Amino acid sequence: MSRLAIDIGGTWLRYELKGDEEVCGRVRSNETGLKAFIQAMLKKHPDIDKIAVSYAGQVFDGSILSAPNIEVDEPDIADWAEARYGIELILENDLNCAALAESVYWGESYVAALYAGTGLGAGIVQKGEICRGFRGIAGEIGHVPFKPAPFRCGCGKNNCLELYASGGGLAKWREYLGCDIEDLGQMAQGDDPCRQIAEQFTEALLHAAATLLTLCNPKILVLGGGVVAANPWLIDTLKTRIADYALAASLEGARIEISHLSDASLEGAKILLEG
Repeated sequence: MSRLAIDIGGTWLRYELKGDEEVCGRVRSNETGLKAFIQAMLKKHPDIDKIAVSYAGQVFDGSILSAPNIEVDEPDIADWAEARYGIELILENDLNCAALAESVYWGESYVAALYAGTGLGAGIVQKGEICRGFRGIAGEIGHVPFKPAPFRCGCGKNNCLELYASGGGLAKWREYLGCDIEDLGQMAQGDDPCRQIAEQFTEALLHAAATLLTLCNPKILVLGGGVVAANPWLIDTLKTRIADYALAASLEGARIEISHLSDASLEGAKILLEG
C-alpha cells in the first residue's frame, strides 16, 4: 500500500508518494484543485490508503474553512475522501505542518514557524504538539491588523500584516506604487517608492516576529518561506532589531533561525502520515 503527502500553497502543489512506487513532483496550484489532483493520483495509484494534506488556509476537523489564496473545489475534503474512496485523509494547516517539521528538525518542543511566501503565516508547537486553537485557526499571524493599505487582502480586510510582509503583498505594492524592481534586497537599496516597500515589509515582518515571540514564547522562532529563502539577510535584520519590538523577557534564551528544510510543510505532512 502507498501513502500520499500533499502540500498545497498559493503558488505550488507539491506531493510525495511513498510505497512500492515512490513519486514526487509539483504542479501549479491554479492548474488543479485539491479534489481533482487526488482523483488523478488515485486513478494512477489505486493502492493509496492514506493521505495527509498540508493546506495554505484555515482548516478544521477535515474541512477547509477559508483559503484566501487557493480556489476550493471541495471544502469537506476528508469526508469526501472517506465516502468516495474509503481512504483516511488528514487535513492540516500548512504552517502547522511546517512548525511540526521544524520542531523535529531542531529537536525542540517549543517552536514557532513564521513563513513569508505567497502569504504570511505561522505555526506553533508547544510541548511537541501543534497548537491549533478550538477552531483550528491559531497562528493566523498574517491577518493580524497592521496598517491600512489601498487594497484588500484575500480575507477581505485592508490592514493585514500579509498585505505588507508577503510575496503577494509585495506584488500589490509594486504595482500600486510603480516599482519595477522585483528583488527585495535591491528594493531596499533603491530609491523611493521601492525603498519604501522594502522598509514596510521589514517593519511588518518585525511586528509579526515580535508578536509570536511575545505571545507564544517559543525557544526557537524559525523563519522560512520563499521570500525569506530568497533574502536570507532578513534574519540578521530581525536579530539586530527584534529587541525594539518584542517583550524583553520573551527573548531570554530564545533564538531566531532560518529554515534549513526545503519544504517544511510537506515534511510535516509526511510526519502526520506516520501517526
